[in-house]
Amino acid sequence: MEKKKFSYDEYSDNLIVSVREEGEVVRENFEVGDIVFSLTGKGKIVGIEIKGVSGFLESCNVNPKILDKIKNVELRIIPKKETIFLVLKIETIEGSQIVSKDIPLVMPLISR
Repeated sequence: MEKKKFSYDEYSDNLIVSVREEGEVVRENFEVGDIVFSLTGKGKIVGIEIKGVSGFLESCNVNPKILDKIKNVELRIIPKKETIFLVLKIETIEGSQIVSKDIPLVMPLISR
């Protein structure tokens, strides 16, 4: 059975999504606004936590009610020159159908 790669805490309204592979270890976390990024020692993003995800979804013109029927969440990370594109794919169940919503995030790369 595949390990669940996301969790949503309704009480705190936080969504955590992991793309960490077996053997990868989180060495550091950093925050940008309400999003916490988890990184390996090599700087690879292996997870995010979105604090106050309902408000975040509203700011992206997505109805936060989708969190009530969440089935799966995926995080795609696409590095481009001096920018990282993150796409959060949220799948929900509406009636007998699975509905998918892609939410793009764009982060400028910051040298440390």
